[in-house]
Amino acid sequence: MSNIAAVAHEPVFTVAVAGQPNTGKSTLFNTLTGSSQHVGNWPGKTVEKKSGIFETDHAVYNVVDLPGTYSLSANSQEELIAREFIVEQRPDLIVVVVDASQLERSFYMAAEVMAMRVPVLIALNMMDVADAQGKRIDVGHMEAALGVRVVPMTASRQEGVADLIEAIEAGSTRGDAMETGTWGIDGALRDTFGEVKGQVADHLPDGYHPDWVVLKLLEHDAKLGGVMEKAMGADRWGAVRDRMATGMSGLTAVAEARYDWVLKRLHGCVTTLEANDGHPGRGRFDRFATHPVWGALFSVGVILVGFFLAACIGFSCVGLLQPVTTASIGAVEAAFAGALPVLCDMITQGVIPGVFMVFCMSSFVFGILVLIGFLEDIGYLPRMAYVADILMNRIGLHGKSFMPLFMGFGCNIAAVMGTRVIDSSRQRFLTIFLSSLIPCPGVMVTCAFIVTIFFGHVASLVVVAMGGALLLQLILTSLLVGRTVLPGTSTGMVMELPPYHRPNAKTIWSYAWLHYKGYLKKGGTLIAAIILMVWALSYFPTGNMNDSYLAAMGKALEPLGQLMGMDWKLLTCLCVAFFSKEAALAAMGVIYGLHASDGSLMSVVMESIAQGQLASHTQLADFLAVSISRPSALAFVFAILFSIPCYSTVGVIYFETKSMKWTVGTVAYYSLLSFVWGVLAYRVGLLLF
Repeated sequence: MSNIAAVAHEPVFTVAVAGQPNTGKSTLFNTLTGSSQHVGNWPGKTVEKKSGIFETDHAVYNVVDLPGTYSLSANSQEELIAREFIVEQRPDLIVVVVDASQLERSFYMAAEVMAMRVPVLIALNMMDVADAQGKRIDVGHMEAALGVRVVPMTASRQEGVADLIEAIEAGSTRGDAMETGTWGIDGALRDTFGEVKGQVADHLPDGYHPDWVVLKLLEHDAKLGGVMEKAMGADRWGAVRDRMATGMSGLTAVAEARYDWVLKRLHGCVTTLEANDGHPGRGRFDRFATHPVWGALFSVGVILVGFFLAACIGFSCVGLLQPVTTASIGAVEAAFAGALPVLCDMITQGVIPGVFMVFCMSSFVFGILVLIGFLEDIGYLPRMAYVADILMNRIGLHGKSFMPLFMGFGCNIAAVMGTRVIDSSRQRFLTIFLSSLIPCPGVMVTCAFIVTIFFGHVASLVVVAMGGALLLQLILTSLLVGRTVLPGTSTGMVMELPPYHRPNAKTIWSYAWLHYKGYLKKGGTLIAAIILMVWALSYFPTGNMNDSYLAAMGKALEPLGQLMGMDWKLLTCLCVAFFSKEAALAAMGVIYGLHASDGSLMSVVMESIAQGQLASHTQLADFLAVSISRPSALAFVFAILFSIPCYSTVGVIYFETKSMKWTVGTVAYYSLLSFVWGVLAYRVGLLLF
């Protein structure tokens, strides 16, 4: 779809795109808006908001992608956002995306929207999948039954998009078939519906249609109940509440009535012929992919392969940028070292390495985004969540949290980015918070190095103790954060297993590129600022890390460090781990005098990257063995195991949550956690060694 010259005024029509997850809603949104998209957060919420613009010869349309939800109840922020936008913002048109291959299920959301008496247009998406299943849909019959325009399409192939744009321009009727408002309700529920409607009809706030309000009240929607109690007064609302208590009501009763309404309207619209899918093995594969044992192992394998491919993208970027970075540093040193030494050091040890680090990390992030987009586009992610749900429920999480947490063993950045697959914002934020507990390779390498040096034949016992402590802390943190910072009851994982789809390169690229740009703008900016701060702390006032403010910070914190059995040197190495867990080993070599350094921490790390290693491990091991006691080493291992995420992960947390408060809170929590475990480990070490 090509854009046409812009109309010389602001967008005059607002179009909201609604629908259940896995109906192709995001694909349609990307097709309509192209590159003219904006990603942010809904005001006062932590849920991502996407909006964009498309133009025709006659008008400009502001398109808002509502969160994908299965209903418009008040069970999550996403559902509240979707319904409040429809009720309060009153968009000119609601495009409800429906999966043509699963009409009865995906029409449930359309039925809810139509009950609100707003202009509705049905985008009957995934017609190719329905055709492969042997389904023939009589669109004319469906339009007559529903009373609204229905546009058949396959958004992934851009089939029917022109017809949809024409329908959007023409607008939509509200549908005469909905005027009865009974939704096929029979018996006692019909009687209760009619009586409650009569009680509330004269007290509705602006924008609320009585039919939809009554259906929600019969579902015992607490949010809407509070709105109506305020509008009606305590006495009138008490009468309504009493009538619902004596009559037939409840979420199940309304859901059954709504599904009955859907089935009656769709009757005669679909003819099923012999399926021409041509892939009889898909059923057998799905049984394998959802098996509680083999499916779980297959999920782990998929994550490992995907993570490896994403890492290949990141390492390729390092290989391409490292020579350019080295050459740039050399050119700046040759030009300015003699005349402006401090400025030269800032550029060569702060700015250039900072840009190098940002683009290296962002290339890895891009690989993770491609992986998530691919798995989501083909329909495999719900299967992965399904097989992991039982395990995750034991620590207060959903099955969708499994993939991001598992990816944390490769990199905490991947874990945080991977939470995009989680629909519930509460579960997503909880998973982001817990992801920092998963030890990345940098933590594992550093801990393994220290454990091997100091604990010899009991090293395996120390590793087992670390694993037990991690599992215990994971459970405790989930309970603590879930009940205090993120209060609320878990509603369980609501999902369906959509049909598999062929991957659409344009959709995957659009998803990855849009969020990659957002990461560079927000997360990358924070990472660059942190790098410059680390450079300044480890450079000034003398230009040597041993005499820097970072070392002075370690000395100032030494009284706290003594509670963990750490002197200022070891405590400074722990602080350095915030920059990079592996950098703690490089800092040990410098601070303990094994390696000479005439610059900041950044110069040490960049030199280590150029050499392909972070320290001469054999020499460092021999040196540390006589410089640090075993209880102090045990405290250091546990402190770094639970320490704050590295600066890159902190930047990604800020990008994903869009909340500086949440980011700072995460850093503060894990700083305290590191200290507490360090103290405990040191006291245990004094008893054992």
